[in-house]
Amino acid sequence: MSDNSFVATNWKPLRKGALIGFVDVSMPSGIAFREVSILETNGRFWASPPSKPMLDRDGRAMTGDDGKRRYSPIVEFASKEIRSRWSDGVIAALRAAEPEALAAATAP
Repeated sequence: MSDNSFVATNWKPLRKGALIGFVDVSMPSGIAFREVSILETNGRFWASPPSKPMLDRDGRAMTGDDGKRRYSPIVEFASKEIRSRWSDGVIAALRAAEPEALAAATAP
C-alpha cells in the first residue's frame, strides 16, 4: 500500500478527546471506507477504520468500567503491520486533500 494510492474526501472535523474528525477514503481496488476516524495524540496522527457501538440485549449502548462507550470493529486487518500501513496511507491522503485538517489539530 503506497501512501499515494488512497484518496480522502468528505473531511468532517470533530474534536473530542483524541478524535479530530472523520474522513471517507477510497482505495485503487475500489474499496471505500466511510467515516474513518482520525485521531491525534502528542502530534502523532493515526486512522481507525469504522466501528459500531456494542449493544446489550436491550439495544442500549454498552460502556466500559471507565464509562466510555464500547465499540466493536467492522473491519479487521491480518496484522498490526498491515493496519499501520493502511493508517499511514489514510493520513497521507488526508494531508494531500486537506492540508489544514492536521495542521489545525496541532495548533495551540
